[in-house]
Amino acid sequence: MDIFISYSSKYRDLCERLQLALDAEGHRCFVDRTELEPGQPFDAELRKAIADCDVFIFLVSPESVATGSYALAELNLAQQRWRHPGGRVLPVVVAPTPLNSIPTYLKAVTLLQPKGEIVAETLAAVARIGTRGRRPLMLTLAAVAVVAVIAAGAAGYVWQQRTEEAERKQLVAREIASATVLCTSGAHSAAWSRFEELQSRYPTDAGLQNARGQCGMRWLREIRVRVGEQTFADIVKRVQPALVSGLVDAKGQRAADLFAHLGWADYLLTREGAIAGDPAAHFQRALKEEADNVYAHAMWGQHLWWSRDGDTEAREHFAQAVASGRDRAFVRALQFGGSLSRAALEPYAVLVANDMRLAGEPVSDAIRNRLWSRVYRSYLYTIDDQGTRTSFLALLPGDVHLATFDWLFPQSAIPVNEIPVWRYVRLRLLANAGRAVEARRGLQDLLGELSAQKSDGRVVDQTRRLLKESKALDAR
Repeated sequence: MDIFISYSSKYRDLCERLQLALDAEGHRCFVDRTELEPGQPFDAELRKAIADCDVFIFLVSPESVATGSYALAELNLAQQRWRHPGGRVLPVVVAPTPLNSIPTYLKAVTLLQPKGEIVAETLAAVARIGTRGRRPLMLTLAAVAVVAVIAAGAAGYVWQQRTEEAERKQLVAREIASATVLCTSGAHSAAWSRFEELQSRYPTDAGLQNARGQCGMRWLREIRVRVGEQTFADIVKRVQPALVSGLVDAKGQRAADLFAHLGWADYLLTREGAIAGDPAAHFQRALKEEADNVYAHAMWGQHLWWSRDGDTEAREHFAQAVASGRDRAFVRALQFGGSLSRAALEPYAVLVANDMRLAGEPVSDAIRNRLWSRVYRSYLYTIDDQGTRTSFLALLPGDVHLATFDWLFPQSAIPVNEIPVWRYVRLRLLANAGRAVEARRGLQDLLGELSAQKSDGRVVDQTRRLLKESKALDAR
């Protein structure tokens, strides 16, 4: 159907999410509005969109029903087209709005007041409108089918059945795609509710079972909870039964993915102190189905780190996860998340960053900032223990260490107040790379600039100390 969405700019993000979901169901949406100055004529393209639409969705909010709003102007055009809004106009309350401020025209139909996910409930309401609109047509088709059977025999009836089945499959596919869009956009709970509703209507559809399982696994991988409002267990309880049922006819990679995520579910429960199964048992089963399964290896590595059962074994699992070539971003997220959460594992994060540099993988600004503050700045500037610093410098060959640092931290990305420390750290790595003369010259320049600025403190002391160490090595 052609759908026009009228809204206040305050709810533009909600409107865009709704548009994506409607597009996924095969509808065509008009949502853009020309920003008009007072006194200008209403945009002709917008008038045409309202004249051509099948359904007019009005997002009710105090802003959209305020006197003089563009949304009310759009509603007026809709009212000119349809004297009664029934079956054509869908008012959706997206924010508490005094009833007496809502136009009488909108109150002539039932206001949709979502109790959960606004997008999901609006999609369901649109689907009901579409079904009502198609009912006379379906009755006509049924009558024609009867006549065809009488006139032409069973062949016509079979054709009709096939046509209806094809239409049903197309409808199911659109609804699955819509729920999948919600899931991939991060609206996991709303997507899951939609999948549960579809499951009740199409319990034997294999494509639906697969898409539902994929969404459940994604939700577990991207799980986020607000302390005091929700727990891992709340989500696991919703998703776990679907993953188990998906194992009935799953084989190979699909079965391995499901087993791995069941292990991850148990790991999440264990983190909250809940009674759960052994995550490792699920990971082992997954690897029997697919020896290089990315999720089994990466999740097992994270579980080992969290339970402190074996750093070396965890690193081996992560290496195999990376080698699998699947979902590299998820693997990297676990590697950084685990290593940057424990002091003993922080140097490992440098090895991961170097691998990413060599593979041409992007690294987020958030990870760069954590690597700078928790690793490079700490190990090469803040910590004075010579043994710790020496071990850190020995992680990689000197020239490789320097190349990784330069890739992570170009000077243009460093805050002005951190540049002296950044220069000091880089000069230490430069010396470690065998470029002692260049490093010493840089240290002298840095010290001269700091002195000219009458700076003091740790950066001056560290620069003098490193310069002194450099001269002592030359004297030998």
